[in-house]
Amino acid sequence: MLRASPLNRRQWLKGAGAALAGAAVANRLPAAVPAVRITPPGLVQLSLNENPFGPSPHALAAMQAHLGEVGRYRFALVSQLVRTLAEKEGVTPDHILLGAGSGELLEATGMYLGRTGGEVVSAVPGYFQLVGAMQRVGARSVAVPLNARLEHDLGAMAVAVAPETRCVYVCNPNNPTSTVVPPADLRAFVIAMALRTHVFVDEAYLECADDFAAHTLGDLVAAGHNVTVARTFSKIHGLAGQRIGYTVMAPELAKAVRPLMTGSANLLGVVAAQASLADPDYIGSLRSRIKAGRDALQALLDELGCRYAVPQGSFVFFQTGRPIAEFQAAMRAEGILVGRPFAPLLDWCRITIGTEEEMARTHAAIRKVLG
Repeated sequence: MLRASPLNRRQWLKGAGAALAGAAVANRLPAAVPAVRITPPGLVQLSLNENPFGPSPHALAAMQAHLGEVGRYRFALVSQLVRTLAEKEGVTPDHILLGAGSGELLEATGMYLGRTGGEVVSAVPGYFQLVGAMQRVGARSVAVPLNARLEHDLGAMAVAVAPETRCVYVCNPNNPTSTVVPPADLRAFVIAMALRTHVFVDEAYLECADDFAAHTLGDLVAAGHNVTVARTFSKIHGLAGQRIGYTVMAPELAKAVRPLMTGSANLLGVVAAQASLADPDYIGSLRSRIKAGRDALQALLDELGCRYAVPQGSFVFFQTGRPIAEFQAAMRAEGILVGRPFAPLLDWCRITIGTEEEMARTHAAIRKVLG
């Protein structure tokens, strides 16, 4: 008769103990964890410029495949994504700065550029995260009104640039107006201003536009101009909740900005971004659906006689003819959440393009409220 050695007995006891512990943990786990609703029941969320169609199926699969790895740090995966982005942008990996959404990069870059005071020139109404960061460390804001088409007034912005200007900020398409600047005009403006100061071009929504290639200025960074271009995976890629974005900037600027960052891209966001970049067909289909939604909303506004800015982002900005607070309340009563006030255009409203079903409800609500 064979007898178990002491070593084998200890191994058996250790294994049995681990199995019992695992069973105990499993018994404490809920059978299913219900999803928490982010938007209150019965309401359509069109106020935050989110992508209602969601991320690529490949991005979802990548996140699911890595759920068991969320206890690990994501350093190796970040290096891989940075290399992919550098190849896409035609720059070296040292030109790419990855962040927890492009918002973190706007904050950190703004803190660096504003550290010595000076001024930041930007459009109004516009997106003010970089401007606000510069103001908090001592810089002054020089806000230049949009032109009659609600586009950046490049001539007026050029006049506003002074020796104390530390940055010119351009959001293209602009938030909240959704307008783009004619590409040749913007390219000439940015090149000229970059000889005088730093130019930060925020292209968060440009991948939603009809012609990304004609409008993007990412190549100016590779050519050595004093320009930063920001992109995000929150919009066309549908990963707003994963908080991942990046800038294309000079390596020496990236090195200076990095210590001011307080967050980092998370593991699931990194793998989702990598997978989404590899699925251009899905991204193209989203662009088509967003454009169809924009076109249909413009047709409705034409029918109702409402003025609007010609849109190229994932949202439309239009004049309601009444205070925005009043319009917001009336639309909420119909189950639709619309954008916040954007001074000084306080009788205008920003509406994000939703799914086809959401937009059908929205059109009916607009007809009722404005018709």
